[in-house]
Amino acid sequence: MTTASNSVTRHVVTISPSALAATGVLLALLFVFQLGSISALAFLGFGALLVILRPDAILDETRQYGWIYLLPIWCALTLFWSAYPALSLRYGVQLGLTVVFAVTMAARLSPRVLVRLILLTFAAAAGASVLFGQVRGDGLGWLGIYGSKNAFAMAMSIFILVSFAFVLDRRAGRVWRLMGLGGTVVGFALVVLAQSTGALAASVLAMAGGTVISQMRRFSPYQQVVIGLLGALAAIFLILVVNSAQQQIESFILTTTGKDATLTGRTDLWVIALEEWSKHPLFGQGYQAFWVVGNPMAEQLWDDFGIAAKTGFNFHSTWLSNAVEIGLIGVALQLAVFGTAIVLCLRWAIWHPSAESLFFAMFMLRQAILSMIEVVAYSQFDIASLLAICALVYGLRARMAARLQAGTLATRVRTPRADAAEPPGTGTASQKA
Repeated sequence: MTTASNSVTRHVVTISPSALAATGVLLALLFVFQLGSISALAFLGFGALLVILRPDAILDETRQYGWIYLLPIWCALTLFWSAYPALSLRYGVQLGLTVVFAVTMAARLSPRVLVRLILLTFAAAAGASVLFGQVRGDGLGWLGIYGSKNAFAMAMSIFILVSFAFVLDRRAGRVWRLMGLGGTVVGFALVVLAQSTGALAASVLAMAGGTVISQMRRFSPYQQVVIGLLGALAAIFLILVVNSAQQQIESFILTTTGKDATLTGRTDLWVIALEEWSKHPLFGQGYQAFWVVGNPMAEQLWDDFGIAAKTGFNFHSTWLSNAVEIGLIGVALQLAVFGTAIVLCLRWAIWHPSAESLFFAMFMLRQAILSMIEVVAYSQFDIASLLAICALVYGLRARMAARLQAGTLATRVRTPRADAAEPPGTGTASQKA
């Protein structure tokens, strides 16, 4: 008599220490307005843990991605001509730590793991904003768990994109796609509540770009070039239309949103930024050494625009603002980092569309759009700056993987079978004969 024993299925859950440390880094930056200095300490602690978990990989990561560190190094070096050297050094070092943690995170975690962590942590921030969020004192915009509606809209805009990336990825599991669909809807609702026209428009445009990119693989390289040119022409046409109807658009914005027709005085700020940059065109005035209490021009602008808190204000242009602080040399370094990231992420998403590649492509498109009217890079202890560096590293990893694959295929093509490679009448084949 044979007895059959009941088999018990065991599910093993593997927990990655690096993934846990990365989760801590993301949560610390997302809840910085709630936790204050505790959040900064948590960010430094989890980031340091992430680095020391694999000390053997530090040298290799530095060799592969060390050129990225030139950006924070330059920012720290501005202390030598900054009007506030202690601040420039402090913030430059903090930016350096942010870059190190981002490079380490992206070098050691697969993009799939990190993008899933991004979805979950941003969902936590969205949930906390729904449960514990607040409205601005003047009633113009939902703040969520953040100190300003712009910061809240920025986080929720990224939440929309990471959620929508899972919606676009048909190979993602049903649970992840449902989470992505729910996150897209909730994220949109929260950005609308924030009353941030720029974040909403940038999100929609980035999602449109991601949708097109997800289908590009179906076309031939020639067709992809044509589609890209048509998209560029459409963008130029849209800019020309907007420019020709500028007065009507400004009047509509003022009527419907109650905002300044010059986009919160941005045009005036841009003129002032150009004047300030012309004083120190190559080296700038020092990293984050302009918007400092005591700086006469900053004090005047705060007074002109009614910024009593003297914080959270800038020139509303990434490249003009950075030019004032770190000069043309610093902006060139930033453009190298930023431009490489967007090009590599777009190529990665076109050739290998997935939730992870599409998210980073859409995120960099969003950053590029907003960089014209907001300051989106690169700041210390800032989650958008952290993700932008992660996008660059993953883009570089994707390029290296593509080159390795191409080299392997080329080697296989160039190396036929051993017996076929020998000349007739020599070697093993002739001996057998």
